[in-house]
Amino acid sequence: SDSLCKPFDKDRSGLNLGEGAGILIIEREDICRKRGGKKELCIVGYGLAADAYHLTAPRPDGSGLEAALVRAMEEARITPEQVAFVNAHGTATRDNDKVEGAVLARVFGPVIQFLSTKGFTGHTLGAAGGIEAVFTALGLREGWIPPSAGFENEDEEIGIVPISRRTSVSGQYAVSTSLAFGGNNSAIVIAKG
Repeated sequence: SDSLCKPFDKDRSGLNLGEGAGILIIEREDICRKRGGKKELCIVGYGLAADAYHLTAPRPDGSGLEAALVRAMEEARITPEQVAFVNAHGTATRDNDKVEGAVLARVFGPVIQFLSTKGFTGHTLGAAGGIEAVFTALGLREGWIPPSAGFENEDEEIGIVPISRRTSVSGQYAVSTSLAFGGNNSAIVIAKG
């Protein structure tokens, strides 16, 4: 986009590239206990699915992303109703946001609280999943998520809208999604300790 990106917005015109890194230190629970640490958050499920539809565009029916989400929640042994919020991939591209929004509405229902942090960071390509996992973990731990930066106008084609103001969240679980080139789709479920 030649201006700031607007994930899920009716007037979105594409992504902005960004730079950054995000790292989660993942430790086995027995090692954490042995060193006297406190388990705050944990990854309880993940799902991967490759739909191999197109080099850069998501499959129009969203079946790859939906499969990744379902697998992640099955592994976590939770239902969609237990998810406090979703940190969506949300690139601000026409196809990605339309497909991802439809999948989120289908899997979680039209009132799921979700956002895209790419309005803050831009699309950091290979770093996006790590950065977004950190934002998801922090949101769950701190009990609030920021507005989906750049969102102003509902796109009725998407049929679901991200949060537009700082929002308190409660619950045990949050989900972060990532969609990548070649039709790769992933989702992780993060839980409070």
